[in-house]
Amino acid sequence: MRPALKRALFWSVTVLLPFAALACVELLFRATGLFAPEPLFFEVPGSHATALKFNSWVSRRYFDSTAAALPNLAPESFSRTKTASTFRILCLGESTTAGFPFESQVPFPAQLREILAHAFPRKRIEVLNAGMSAISSYVVLDLLPELLRESKPDLVIMYLGHNEFYGVYGSGSTLFPGKRRTMVLAMLRLQHLHVVQMLKRLVQAVRPHASSHAESRTLMQNVVGDQDIALGSPEYRTTMESFRANLEEMADCCRDHGVPFLISNLVSNYRDQPPFHSLEVRAGEPAKEVEFALGTGDSLLAVGQPRAAELSFHRAWQTDSSNADAWFGIGRARLAQGDSSAALRWFLGAKDRDAMRFRAPEDANGIIAGIAGTKRGGFVDMVQAFRSASPGGVIGKELMCDHLHPNARGYYLMAAAFYRGVIDSGILPAPDSTFRVPGEPYGVTDLDWEIGLLKVFPMTREWPFKQTPIRRGDYHPYGDTAATRVAALYHRTGFAWVRAHDMMAHIYVERKDFDRARREYDAVAVYQPDDPWPYQQIAALYGEEGNWKLRSASLQEALVRSPVKGMIAYQLALSESKLGHIENAIRGMDFASGAPELTREERQNARFYLAGFLFDSGRRELSVKTLRSMLEDDPSFAPAREFLSRLERSSR
Repeated sequence: MRPALKRALFWSVTVLLPFAALACVELLFRATGLFAPEPLFFEVPGSHATALKFNSWVSRRYFDSTAAALPNLAPESFSRTKTASTFRILCLGESTTAGFPFESQVPFPAQLREILAHAFPRKRIEVLNAGMSAISSYVVLDLLPELLRESKPDLVIMYLGHNEFYGVYGSGSTLFPGKRRTMVLAMLRLQHLHVVQMLKRLVQAVRPHASSHAESRTLMQNVVGDQDIALGSPEYRTTMESFRANLEEMADCCRDHGVPFLISNLVSNYRDQPPFHSLEVRAGEPAKEVEFALGTGDSLLAVGQPRAAELSFHRAWQTDSSNADAWFGIGRARLAQGDSSAALRWFLGAKDRDAMRFRAPEDANGIIAGIAGTKRGGFVDMVQAFRSASPGGVIGKELMCDHLHPNARGYYLMAAAFYRGVIDSGILPAPDSTFRVPGEPYGVTDLDWEIGLLKVFPMTREWPFKQTPIRRGDYHPYGDTAATRVAALYHRTGFAWVRAHDMMAHIYVERKDFDRARREYDAVAVYQPDDPWPYQQIAALYGEEGNWKLRSASLQEALVRSPVKGMIAYQLALSESKLGHIENAIRGMDFASGAPELTREERQNARFYLAGFLFDSGRRELSVKTLRSMLEDDPSFAPAREFLSRLERSSR
C-alpha cells in the first residue's frame, strides 16, 4: 500500500472512530431506553394505548430541568382514532395561547371549543392547547411535526411572536440565546439524541445550584439577557428574519401533512403599558434635556394640561426621536385631547422603540400577514378585533391584564375572532342556524378572574415593570370578595382548581344564592366537558329549589357522560316521578335496581321505589311481584313488607 494512501486511511479512521463510538453509544442508549429525550406524549392509563396525553414536562427538552420555574404544557388528552363526527383543532403558541395568568376554561382554546360545540351540536369538537410560556417560534417549529403526526388535527391555529427576543432560543435570551438560525436548528436536532441528553444531564448535575434569590426570580426575570435591542439594529433584523423563516417552515409542515392553518397577528397593551426601557442614544446635555422635558410633560398631564404636556414631550422627541418614553408621552397627551387616532400612532411607535422587547414589534405583525398570504393560510386580524372593542380604538386595560396577556374578557374575544376565522375558512359547514356567539365567556366566574388577576398582580409590581411596594389594600377585587379569599387560598395551598370552585359554590349555597352556585359547577363543566360530576352537583342544586324539570335535564347530561350510571339513573327516576313522568321513572328505577355498582341496600331501595311507581301506573300485580321478590332476598326489609301487606289488604 502506498504511503500516501496509508496516511489517508489512518487519518480517516482517526477522524471517524470517535463518531463511530458515539453512534454505538447512541444505539446502546436507545436499545436500553437510557437518557431518552423527554417525550411529548404519554399513553393515557387504562386506554390500552388508544388515547394519548400531552406530557406537561416536555419543556425539559429545552429548559434546564433543575430550574425552579419551568413552564408546563397543558395535559390535553385525545383519542388516537378520530370518529367521523370529530373535528380537532391544534392551537400553537406561547404564554398567551397557554392562557397566562388564567387557567382551565379561560384561555382562548377552551372558549373556542365551547363556541364551536354550541355552533355545531352534531359534531365532537376537540381543541388541543399546545401553548407553553417562555418559548420562541423555534420550539414550536421543533414540536410541530410530532404534534401533527400524533394528534392528526383538522386545523392548526397559530398565535405566536412575542417571544422571539427573550423566549428560549430567542436572540436576547439567557436561555440558550439563538444568534444564528442554523446553529439553533442544529442544536434542536441534536436534542433528540440520547447522547446529547446524557451530556445535558451531566452538565446540570455538576453545575452549582442557583441561590435562593435566583430561584425566587420569576421566569420573566430569568429570560432577559440583552436589554438594549434597538429598532432596526442588526440583531433586530436577524431576529425578524429568523421569525419569518420559522413561520414559513411551520406553514410548509402543515401543508405537507395536509392540514390547513389559521394565523393571527399579535395584540399588546399600547395605552396603559409604558415602555420598559428607552435607549439613551445621546449622552450629556441632550440626555438631561430629554429627561427634564419628559418629567415636565408628566407633571403637566397630571394637572390636566395635555396640550402643554404634548409640547414638552415633543421637545424630548425632537432632541432624541428614538426615545420610546417621548413617543409614549405624546400618545398619552394626544389621547387626553380626544385624538385617539393620532395617539395610536405614537403608542405603536413607543412600543416598537421599547428596547426591552417583551412585546412583538409591528414588523412581526407584517411578517404574520405576509405568511398568511404567501402560504395560503387563513388570517385572523386580532388587532382589529381588540381595537373594535377598546375605547377610542386603543388597546388597554379593559382587555389586557399586563403588557401583552389578555384578561378573561380578552381571551373570550380571541376565541370569538378565531371562531369567525374557522367559519370564514369554509373547512366546516354552516353552523346551526339558531346559534349566536354570546356576549360573555362560557363558564367564567368571579373566582376565575380572581385566580388570574391575583397571580399577575405582584408580577406587575416587580422588574421589568415599575417596582412598587405592595401594601394592604392595593389589590382591588374584580367581583365577590369571597372569590378573592378562595383564590388567595388556592394560590397559597395549591389545592385542585375543581375544589376551589366547589368551595365557592358552597359559599353561595350558604347564602341561598343557588344561581351563582350553579355557575361555579358550570365552569367545571366547560373545562371538563366529559365529566358527569358538575352536572350532578347542578342537579342537586335544582333539587334544593324544587325545580324538577331542570334537575332532570342536568341528570340526563350526567348520565350520558358517566361510565357508571346506576345512581344517576336512580336520581333521575325520582326526579321524573316528581314531574309525573311515571313511565320514565319506571325505566330509570328498573335500570338502577340491577346496576352492579350500587350496594345491595341501594338496589333494594331502587326496587322498592320501582314497586311504588308500578302501583302508581296501575300495574298492581307487577308491583306485588316486585315486593315479594324483594322480601325473598331480604325478609327484614320492613318498608316492603308493610307496602305489600297494605296492597294485599286492599285486594281482599
